[in-house]
Amino acid sequence: MLHQISERSCQVLFIALARLSCLLCVLVFLGGCVSGSTTASQVNTLVPSGDKPRILLMTPDVKYYLWTAGGVTELQAEWTEAARNNFLNSATNNLSARDTDLVVMGKRVGVDEVLRRYEKLHEAVGQTIRVNHFGLAKLPSKNGAFDWSLGPGVQEIGERYAADYALFVFYRDYQSSGGRVAMSILIAAAGGGMATSAEFGFASLVDLKTGNVVWFNVISAGAGELKDAAGANKTVDQLLKDWPAS
Repeated sequence: MLHQISERSCQVLFIALARLSCLLCVLVFLGGCVSGSTTASQVNTLVPSGDKPRILLMTPDVKYYLWTAGGVTELQAEWTEAARNNFLNSATNNLSARDTDLVVMGKRVGVDEVLRRYEKLHEAVGQTIRVNHFGLAKLPSKNGAFDWSLGPGVQEIGERYAADYALFVFYRDYQSSGGRVAMSILIAAAGGGMATSAEFGFASLVDLKTGNVVWFNVISAGAGELKDAAGANKTVDQLLKDWPAS
């Protein structure tokens, strides 16, 4: 009987550890491809259709998760709401100080299939840029060139908002529960290791005439805590550094 219980316990532990390992690999893939802040650009100067470049700040794709001891990630609505609001405020102040006309989309009411489609496309293209341009999985066909696009169909957004460029933002933060922190301490005491947090994001400036990603910046752990205003300012400063001149 004891042998059966012990065997069952080992199986459960093995499954739990396997799940944790899989999730850790995913988070390392998403958040650990680069270190610090890395920027790439196709242009040095933004080209306006009027007196100043008109920038559309898209609704930021910002989400906060609680990472449990069992390896489950749970979306935290209150943290996410605070982080989005802080990011919008900081980004609005940052971009308004530049020589541009800024259009802030803010929070959308209802479902807009066009905008949602391009937000998902931006996420996919952005992750590809992180892995295949900044990461180890270089694409031979690119030969090191920064040459990425969301496609010419994005002109629909430019026409709708009379904007020259759109700024897309993707950001994820995984913070450990008390149980996970306690487990990490026990594992560390036994000579092992367990990840307790992951933080990463990227921003893309897209030319709404061509769909080309003309500027891209990626940040990883240590950028700042979006849940408070000071941390949001720090994160936005890093995320929007080396912005093309207007």
